[in-house]
Amino acid sequence: MAQQLINGRHLADKIKDQIAQTIFEMNGQRPNLAIILVGNRPDSEIYVRHKQEEAKKVGIDTHLYNCQDDISEEELLSIINFLNNDETIDGILLQLPLPKHLNTDRLVNAISLEKDIDGFTAKNLACLKNNDPKAIIPPVFGVILTIVAEQQFDLAGQKTLIVGNEGIFSNNLAEMLGELGAQVELLNDITPENRYKLDEAKLLITALGKPHSVKPINLPNDYLIIDIGITKKDSKVYGDVDLSSINPQINGWATPVPGGVGPLTIALALNNTLLLYQQHHGSN
Repeated sequence: MAQQLINGRHLADKIKDQIAQTIFEMNGQRPNLAIILVGNRPDSEIYVRHKQEEAKKVGIDTHLYNCQDDISEEELLSIINFLNNDETIDGILLQLPLPKHLNTDRLVNAISLEKDIDGFTAKNLACLKNNDPKAIIPPVFGVILTIVAEQQFDLAGQKTLIVGNEGIFSNNLAEMLGELGAQVELLNDITPENRYKLDEAKLLITALGKPHSVKPINLPNDYLIIDIGITKKDSKVYGDVDLSSINPQINGWATPVPGGVGPLTIALALNNTLLLYQQHHGSN
């Protein structure tokens, strides 16, 4: 078998087909998603453009708030609060990462629980831990769960390595996978001293945003790699993992970049928009 690539576009299309069918049956009613983009990072612009395009295809209206890179925290908070109180908006998506002068945790947590598309507010994460049926699964977490289920990958007891900066994403993901039985370790970066850990991971998840900086060689047989990192460089898009570094004689699965995690993340964000619309309007 050697290395097989996971078709994220195919998985995303199945989800989007279901969304489009549901919205079609709503007889003209359309969910509304507000997207806040700060600055002009090429990777963020790619994601926002794709989200707008895919939303239009399934019947979700988007409203883009494009803010200058030097916007103040108070100005951005005022935009979020305005959207929180706008009855026509069903979901709010704050595109990350934000410029360094902005407090990401404060701004993310300013988003109303009822409009939190990314699911990273402290209130939503608490609801998720308490198995509240109204809790929203963060799209990036949903991607991992979807791929794990699609590959019929048993997490119980498996060595799982998350390579990414500490924060909302990595810490909560580690906790979620741990609760599902995985043996999770979190690394902030790959160094000569810890590189050997890559070759011990049955499940490798990366979110560094550093092109081909992760170079596993002899992973366990039937490994699974989920590459969440995406970087645009010289008009090309790269992931964190250099898949060519892996011993071709070892069997395993991996998400390519592009065409892996990206399309699936967008599909699940749109699905969350529909779920919040249904909660907002009291429909199922």
